[in-house]
Amino acid sequence: MRALLLTGFERPLELADVSEPEPADGEIVVRVRAAGLCGTDLKLVDGKLPNVSLPMIPGHEIAGEIAHDPSGERAEGEPVACYFYESCGHCRLCRLGQTTICRQVIRLGIERDGGLAELVAMPSRNAVPLPAGVSFEVAAVAMDSVLTPWRALRDRAAVQPGEAVVVVGSGGLGLNGVQIASDAGARVAVVDLEPASREKAVELGAELAVSPDELSRVREWSDGGADVVLDTSGSAAGFETAVEALRPGGRLVGCGYQPGVRFSFDSPRLPLDEISILGSRVGSLEDAADALDAVARGAVSPTVNEPIALEQVNEGLARLRAGEVVGRLTVETAV
Repeated sequence: MRALLLTGFERPLELADVSEPEPADGEIVVRVRAAGLCGTDLKLVDGKLPNVSLPMIPGHEIAGEIAHDPSGERAEGEPVACYFYESCGHCRLCRLGQTTICRQVIRLGIERDGGLAELVAMPSRNAVPLPAGVSFEVAAVAMDSVLTPWRALRDRAAVQPGEAVVVVGSGGLGLNGVQIASDAGARVAVVDLEPASREKAVELGAELAVSPDELSRVREWSDGGADVVLDTSGSAAGFETAVEALRPGGRLVGCGYQPGVRFSFDSPRLPLDEISILGSRVGSLEDAADALDAVARGAVSPTVNEPIALEQVNEGLARLRAGEVVGRLTVETAV
């Protein structure tokens, strides 16, 4: 089968013919119909993620059709979205129900071969049935760019109707975060450097979209500061903006990060303003089904660019690195 291989860090991916994957016990093989590209792929290519063994096939946002189930329990051709976290299930964190922060997690496209290929092997339980009307491209990116802000806002920050939510960074995660917060009944504003991203955020439901140097407009809009701020930027400047946008007693939830970047803020804010700072990783398998349902009912419409071919992925990653992509890039892998 055709696949893109990461054979060395800070090098272009290589298109190659490789052996088809052999499913282990409890696994199936999925014919990949669409795969998404995101900032995590840039971290992977740059060698900034631990536990990556080369050569490997990237791609963690995946949707397709079941090609083979050795157990016979899943029907060939069933459309599925691929939840990419495989937690160990027996460590203390897993026993506590905190499977997304399992220290032994194995992820498609990171610790094991992923979806920038025609076929991928994965745990059968992680193949989430695709709701009617949801395209493969949208389902693929939903497994991260919807699922991550879904957990951040609906679970970690527990956004309530009528609250003022500010999203810092309106890329793939942030644009979906705008819609998730709106669906929860909140009012939403966005802070982003890029005019095109701000324009898209307003199109998707943000009441206000400003650049970081216009933060006073956000405080005015939110009557003194946001109840919840979602920081998707992962940058030191973005985190500082998020703290500044927060009201006393507010909640800041961060789902963006950059290895080596340290966050800081004026220490009195933490005890004297009683702000809460929360981290949020990807959602659970149960969250994945809920996020897909939200997409199916139209509450969240991921911004998906025209699909590119496997041969164009290096060019796509370069566009992503340069900040030229609004929303998500997707890749057509199987024809």
